[in-house]
Amino acid sequence: MSKARDIVPVRVVALVGLAWLLAVAPLSGQQQFQFILSVLDAGGAPVDHLTPADVVMAEQGIANTIVDVQPFRRPVKLTIAVDNGPASSEALSHYRSGLAGLVKALPPDMEVSLLTIAPQPRYVVKSTTDRDEIFAGINRFAPDSFAPRFTDTLVEFSKRMEDELEDNGNVVDSVPVLVIVSTTAAEATSYQVPAVDRAFQFLRGRRARLYIAMVTVRQFGTSPDQINEGRQTQIAIPAIEFIGGTYEPLAISNRLATLLPEWGEDIAALHRKYDNQWLVTVQRREGLTGGLQQPAVGLVPEGLTGELSRDGLPVPPVYNP
Repeated sequence: MSKARDIVPVRVVALVGLAWLLAVAPLSGQQQFQFILSVLDAGGAPVDHLTPADVVMAEQGIANTIVDVQPFRRPVKLTIAVDNGPASSEALSHYRSGLAGLVKALPPDMEVSLLTIAPQPRYVVKSTTDRDEIFAGINRFAPDSFAPRFTDTLVEFSKRMEDELEDNGNVVDSVPVLVIVSTTAAEATSYQVPAVDRAFQFLRGRRARLYIAMVTVRQFGTSPDQINEGRQTQIAIPAIEFIGGTYEPLAISNRLATLLPEWGEDIAALHRKYDNQWLVTVQRREGLTGGLQQPAVGLVPEGLTGELSRDGLPVPPVYNP
């Protein structure tokens, strides 16, 4: 299989992966380079076995040599933050059932932490894979008489991710995901616009994903547009657009009982995808120098599909302010 026309093409993520591949430089002065593949079988599940014989990388229609294919893992680390301010008391049962359903949908190896955000963001359960501990935490927190701190939660999540990255020697080893269950009740905050902007910039660069449910505290009949008039939504919506993720305005809290498990399934799929990738090392043909020339990447086994990635992380959304 040496002809480009014989290669099963791999779907390239946006054009980010393609642009990187075209400008790739050899490793350590040698004629080798690397890229990352996320590969799915015909049923849409990540493949658990991939060999050099399964991958083709061609330049000018002629195959290079696949030197090595190794697992490349970027697991999701999930943080759940819950508005436990005074406006949450009537919705508490919906919080608990929805959060329990979310956690049940997650793979057992995914790390999860749980925070409440009134009177300030604070851990109920620190990062763990112990599901019994997480379920106990979901049933343990209670409403607080102080205002929630939605904005502080976003900023301090960013700071925690920044500290973790520094502690890890600036090596990215996970995909950070933040789920916030908030109300539209008046919040308190310790941070001004520059700190919020900095948090947005870091989380976008860190390839985080946000899931924000915004529950109105008004009476029945509230429209999504009315929910989106509040201070929290004025931060939440731009955050989703800039960083990436999902925002859902809710007129009634009982929707959380089904929405949060749906998000759990989405997050589980995200984890499976990025925790089951492959680092491919390629040796260029003799005589090829400089940038790659008419590159094409393909998969040999029938029924496999894949995505090409520069760093094995989600691509930030296109942002048009």
